Amino acid sequence: MSDEVLNANTIISSLNNAFPNEIQDTLIQSDRRVIVRIKAESVAQISKYLLDSLKFDHLACVCGVDYRDHLDAVYHIESYEHPVVLTLKASVPTDNAEIESVTPIWWNANWYERETYELMGIIFSNHPNLVPLLLTEEMLGEYPLRKEYENFPDTNVRNPVFVEEKESW
Repeated sequence: MSDEVLNANTIISSLNNAFPNEIQDTLIQSDRRVIVRIKAESVAQISKYLLDSLKFDHLACVCGVDYRDHLDAVYHIESYEHPVVLTLKASVPTDNAEIESVTPIWWNANWYERETYELMGIIFSNHPNLVPLLLTEEMLGEYPLRKEYENFPDTNVRNPVFVEEKESW
């Protein structure tokens, strides 16, 4: 692409032209927000294209979403060149939640993928260091942000700070 400032329509058009069989759905939420659903096996290839061709040079976040029948790996990607925030989504089966790591493309995916792996159970294949980051050893493999997790949310816990403040009103 040239050095022009890209907009939502240009980005979707470029992705559809470059990956006609890999883009499953697109949504323009606003002039500055685009959502693109892709096939999971294409995440690294599409991410590389986003960086090299469309100048999406800042991976802001990677997270997971549990829809009970599948999980989504969700990537929020931004650019210092144009004002569009792109959300890239890829579905993986809950019982075989694996997707290629984008750490070789955006270095900071390292921490985000580790956190998503630990809390949601999405395995990022070819990740350089997919080791525990947050959970205690006893909780490893429990995936506490999945909907099936029996201890989440704990509705019996009260926030003592909030309770004290509320009671003093």
